[in-house]
Amino acid sequence: MSDIVERLRLDAEPSEGDMETAAQEIEKLRAALRLAIDAVEHWASYASPYFQEKHDLAGDLQEMRAALGEKQ
Repeated sequence: MSDIVERLRLDAEPSEGDMETAAQEIEKLRAALRLAIDAVEHWASYASPYFQEKHDLAGDLQEMRAALGEKQ
């Protein structure tokens, strides 16, 4: 991952190239988060309902989906 976030923070007028780079990184991060959500759901299915509730699996998944702007 590049330092695009830091560059955007420091640059009062980011270039179009910086904005495109940022958009590409955001899409990569969204894709990675979608994969992580799928992995968590898959592996958590092996945990008993007790442990899923104890560790608030549903809440964690809801927060991850919210970060993507998705609603449950």
